[in-house]
Amino acid sequence: MVLALLGITYTHSRMNAEVVAMSEINQKRIDRLDQLWVLLVDAEASALSFLLMRNDVYLEPYRSTAARLEPLMASMNFDIPPGSDDHADLQVLRRLVDAKFQYLGEMLSQGRAPVVLSEEYGELGKQLMDEIRVRLAVLKARREKAHQDLENMYLARAEKIQYVGYALGVGSMLLIIALFVVQQRQVALRARIQDLLKTENTRLEAKVQARTVELSNLASNLTKAQEEERQHIARELHDEMGSALTAAKMDAGWLRRSLGGQVDDPVQERLLRLIENIGSTITLTRRLVDDLQPPLLKGLGLVEALRSLGQQFEMDVPIQMSFPDRELHLTEEQSLALFRVAQESLNNIRKYAKASQAWLSLSQEKGAVCLCIRDNGVGFDTQDIELHGHGIAGMKHRAQMFSGRLELSASPGQGTRIKVHLPVVDAAGSGKD
Repeated sequence: MVLALLGITYTHSRMNAEVVAMSEINQKRIDRLDQLWVLLVDAEASALSFLLMRNDVYLEPYRSTAARLEPLMASMNFDIPPGSDDHADLQVLRRLVDAKFQYLGEMLSQGRAPVVLSEEYGELGKQLMDEIRVRLAVLKARREKAHQDLENMYLARAEKIQYVGYALGVGSMLLIIALFVVQQRQVALRARIQDLLKTENTRLEAKVQARTVELSNLASNLTKAQEEERQHIARELHDEMGSALTAAKMDAGWLRRSLGGQVDDPVQERLLRLIENIGSTITLTRRLVDDLQPPLLKGLGLVEALRSLGQQFEMDVPIQMSFPDRELHLTEEQSLALFRVAQESLNNIRKYAKASQAWLSLSQEKGAVCLCIRDNGVGFDTQDIELHGHGIAGMKHRAQMFSGRLELSASPGQGTRIKVHLPVVDAAGSGKD
């Protein structure tokens, strides 16, 4: 019976693997159909944009589509080989796609925008796209139906195997009971079983501890990777987008000054509005960069960074702040961890707490730094803490990364308090080290 159970388990696992593999293949085939439609839409939009703007930059998507189309059609031809039911529809689709690209090529060669095309060409372009859309929808529907049929077949087979497994399981249980009744008086065997259980428990505990360490290391690596990615995005926003927006604002200002009285007041208003919108976008980009990589944290330290964070938060909710007069002896990683905890906590207060008052404090105790954030909002039940996302778990892990601890106290209608104790080495100790 055990061998039979192993055989059923193996068969079920193979069925799972086969279904997963077939599902992935079917999904890739469906994705290729969607990708073809996206390429056609991009190519048409690129051609129309070129005709309107007369700039070769707008032709890049069209050229890219033309280069990617042939490999994509070859893959689709492999997905739907000759002799299959859908091959005829695929050939029709290929002819329609070729006709569409021929139409786009003629339109580009004539150098005329769609608004001046003949009625016959306009109807032809729309008719080709409609035919392509219908063919893609038909092929996609058949692929999805085949996928559903595969799942139904798997469920039917799995149900049969399940009943057989139940029967074998019951039979195995009866055999175990019979053996237990026969050997229940053998004390030595019981002692041996107990020893085995103790050994197994010890092994499992050691394994759990090892897995816990692995998960903790993984979470630490993920946290570090997240911070590195934030720094990278901040640099990209500051260097690339910031410079582009600044240049755009300067160009718009130059246009407004150069045109002067040569344009009507509505155009002047539009230019002024454009300059204001670019300025707002620059401000938004700067705020995003500051959130991703707080500059005060590295330049002036944790105290000033928390003070700036509290001042920004005070625009939405009144907050009382208490900080030490001098900067604390913390590493950059410890300062960043405390700053992220405060940032996450204040964001939660702003979004969910509905508080009328908040408190933010940083203090140094004997051998430790204490960060406290609390509010008088709606609070929540800590027994259902898993319903409140991964933010609290992330804050706990940030504290645990430096052998610290996070204390959470909350109740419905009584607000929330988060307190982080982070052990640090004092100045004298660090000097000796």
